[in-house]
Amino acid sequence: MNKFMISIIAVALLATACSKKPITTINPMGQAVELSPRGLVYAVPKTSIKIKVEAQYTEVIPGPYARFAQKYLGIQNVATTRTGSWSILGVMAETYHQADPSSLFVVEPADDFAVDFLKITQEGLIIPAANFNFSSTPKFAKALPRKDEVNYVDLSPSPYIATEQTTHYSRVVQDSTFVRVPVHRSVVVERSFEDKAREAADFIFSLRKRRMELLAGDADFVAEGKAAEAVLKEISRLEEEYLTLFTGKVFSTTATHWFDYSPQANGTETSTILFRFSDSRGVLPSSDLSGSPVLITLNVVDQWEGTSVFDQLNIEKKGPRMDVVYYRMPVAVRAKIHDSKSEFLNQTFTFYQFGPMLRMPRQLINNF
Repeated sequence: MNKFMISIIAVALLATACSKKPITTINPMGQAVELSPRGLVYAVPKTSIKIKVEAQYTEVIPGPYARFAQKYLGIQNVATTRTGSWSILGVMAETYHQADPSSLFVVEPADDFAVDFLKITQEGLIIPAANFNFSSTPKFAKALPRKDEVNYVDLSPSPYIATEQTTHYSRVVQDSTFVRVPVHRSVVVERSFEDKAREAADFIFSLRKRRMELLAGDADFVAEGKAAEAVLKEISRLEEEYLTLFTGKVFSTTATHWFDYSPQANGTETSTILFRFSDSRGVLPSSDLSGSPVLITLNVVDQWEGTSVFDQLNIEKKGPRMDVVYYRMPVAVRAKIHDSKSEFLNQTFTFYQFGPMLRMPRQLINNF
């Protein structure tokens, strides 16, 4: 009798187990036991930031008449030695979203599980495994042409050498007496450097005078229309060219660098060294200690109210749930890129990994 009763109970339990309706389960990847052919793997998104840094190298090459600039032109504080330095022109940033490899979920759907994953994928709430795309922006720096040698060709409007008339006396016999007779000779001499500087300065003032005459209508000829424009343009070009003999020439070139940063959500604020910068070497890797650090700091701007319920939902994903999809709610994060003296970027972006993990019911997803 006892054996008969046990057999009836065993059959009843087996029938109950067989009649139990399968449910849809969604588990973190680490808790999944197996993945059936109907199973689905997806990840919640995380946000990375792509940063463009433009730096400029400026080199000043002194002019050959630099030490006479104040004496003949009244220009002070001109460069007398060759110098060069880097500066940061600007920093721009934009965000992009990728799958978070640390937040993978496995969906084992039941027969009646009807969720349009395409809808929530298009909204960026989840990323199916087939759409995982990992990429980074290559760091690129434009080649820096250096002015190894600058030749100042036009140093003066007059020749570098001059002819001087000299007179000396020779003694000749005339009527049985010696007479001093002057002898004139032309001697070619090289002008001194200061003489050439003075001539260049005089030429600059003559150009300015000629320009004023043209503008005032006192010139010995009348130029109208495009002719006047061409004359004034040429006068300005010559003036600028001769001024560089005193003030020097400035050469600039730019270099563009790219950085990718994918922060980890450790609290509401995170900061790290993005790169280093040196006045003499420009943008450097963060590992190069010869430059001063440039930091990127991220601060969560606004926290969602009632975050305690979000924490409870984070705990819920440890166990199987029916007809739900876990996703992340993005939050606003302020990004600052700065060093100890200057702030290069201050902008607000949307980040996923700083937001809470939520779940969405099937009915809401179908009506999304």
